[in-house]
Amino acid sequence: MSATDQNQDDAFGFLQEFESETPTTAEEKTEAQPLSPVDLLVDLSWQAIRNFPKERIFLAGTTLAAIIRVPTNAWIDPIHHFVHENDHAAMIVDGKASRRDWSTQEALIVDALERGQTIFGIAADPDSELPSLLRTAADIVITVPAPTPELVRRAMRLHTGRSHVPALTAIDIGGLDLLDLAAALRPNTTPKACVKRLKAASARRSVDTRDDRTPLLHELTGYGEAMEWCLDMVEEVKAFRAGQPAEFSSAMLFSKPGLGKTQLAKSLSKTAKLPLISTSVASWFQHREGHLGDVLQQVNEVFARARAAAPCVLWIDECDALPDRRKLEARGRDWWTSVITNVLIQIDACRADPRGIILLGATNHLENLDAALLRPGRFDRTIEILPPDADGIVGILRTHLGQDCPDADLPALARLMPGTTGARIATIVRDARRKARRENRPMTEAGLRAEIMPPDPRSPDDLRHVAVHEAGHAVVAHLLGYGVESITIRGEGDAGGWTDIRMPSVSHRAVIEARVKILLAGRAANTLFGAPPDTGATSDLAEATRLLASARLSFGLAVDLVYRAAPSQALDMVARDRNLADAISQELARLMASTERLVAEHSAIVERVANALLDRSVLDGRALAELIAAKPVPHLRREPRLDRSGPRL
Repeated sequence: MSATDQNQDDAFGFLQEFESETPTTAEEKTEAQPLSPVDLLVDLSWQAIRNFPKERIFLAGTTLAAIIRVPTNAWIDPIHHFVHENDHAAMIVDGKASRRDWSTQEALIVDALERGQTIFGIAADPDSELPSLLRTAADIVITVPAPTPELVRRAMRLHTGRSHVPALTAIDIGGLDLLDLAAALRPNTTPKACVKRLKAASARRSVDTRDDRTPLLHELTGYGEAMEWCLDMVEEVKAFRAGQPAEFSSAMLFSKPGLGKTQLAKSLSKTAKLPLISTSVASWFQHREGHLGDVLQQVNEVFARARAAAPCVLWIDECDALPDRRKLEARGRDWWTSVITNVLIQIDACRADPRGIILLGATNHLENLDAALLRPGRFDRTIEILPPDADGIVGILRTHLGQDCPDADLPALARLMPGTTGARIATIVRDARRKARRENRPMTEAGLRAEIMPPDPRSPDDLRHVAVHEAGHAVVAHLLGYGVESITIRGEGDAGGWTDIRMPSVSHRAVIEARVKILLAGRAANTLFGAPPDTGATSDLAEATRLLASARLSFGLAVDLVYRAAPSQALDMVARDRNLADAISQELARLMASTERLVAEHSAIVERVANALLDRSVLDGRALAELIAAKPVPHLRREPRLDRSGPRL
């Protein structure tokens, strides 16, 4: 139990020695002098506090050290004003102060207590935002509750002077902070108009309305295990609202960029009708001066906002921006350890909150996360989101097309872009729609196809070189018994083409050597058909070297069982260790000779696949299998010697 989590019943007993006065209620104050919407909500929230009515806290002649825990930082200034109104002589310390000022504040606190002055500390997270002296000296801890629907209805009755107020639920005010609630209480308004404003504001907080086409979960495709988890959470939310036992879980989503992690979080929020509290690790460093206290405050504000909005979805993007403490160098270790520890504490408090918070994180680099983040009780599960298959691409196309192109052959279009991310598909549809609008014509399947398969600026010789290279990868993978998902000669970035292959997640020595042969097969095919060695296999050679080095240094699959380095460090070790480099070179030469024999033995199949790639640009696994099983076709023209530059896969 933290220093500020004292038993409130004991605190009530501490105050019983003082005489009470007749309280002034919000109703009485409103009749005498109308309160502002913020002051009205604060006054009503204070009345809802068990054991701590104002007349016991703000009693003349009392020397008291009290901590007031508020729902979020938006409450600090209004509560500060509230305390000052009720006790002009009190010293007030709030959680907005920098940690650099704590030593000065602690000296002032001691002086104030010696003079018999009452002290109030106000913070959303007192344990990290108030000086430790105040936390240990506190006689009581007062928790101001977030407004309930019934409290907001009461505020509307008092503000408007109307007795009839429409029903209000937790969903209607979900995600709204104090100022959001106050903004709905306007002069000369009605309760019905207030409720309408609240519902609209909550809807805007729940899902980013800059994209009002956020699909529901059942409208999405291609998410696999992540979708099943989200649907389970929706059922838990339904049980929670029905008053039944419910378990809100947490998950860390990981994938390559552009596979729709943020889209899934938005869709979960919209489907479950929960507020979406969205943040990212990078955003915690974008405010103020970036000092440690500033960063910790940004973290605490986000989690406090989630607790105030509960039940809700808390979405934390770019989690890999927090470094793994095991890999930190001495410089900066203390600074980062404080940040990471604070995040872990906030996650623990978030998961323990009985009001229900679905915690969802995302990263493109799961291997970079601190292990403490991923233990059960914080992020319970790690779920990989894979690139969509053909059916998934069809579903994503239909979602983004909406009512456009109702008769388009979407499966045929999907076959043209295997492995394409949801983000890329959205861009393709958006570009096709914009071009159609600019040309004052309806959107067509041909327009979509033109965006998917734009003209390739490369020369016929360059395309032939890439086709042979990718055919080598694909054919050798097939011959070694590994499934090929797709193969294409469409260029993207530094890649002249690529081949997607299904490899087992657990590797032994034979699997590693098979993977190396597949990587070397592109270079072997090019040289077999007359091309000199070039830079096109650079990334293939790097990965083949890393795999063989990892077998020796990390996996215990070579000379001995000594673990010397992580797989990510294997190439650095090869660069520094000449003996290791010589050993890897011998292994590469042996596996390249074996691969060249395999490619030469099946050169007719490689030619056949390369010809098909030149005709179609893209082949899926089924088309590749059919080509391999087909009868021989005319030979591919041998490649002339070309002066090529630039990386090629």
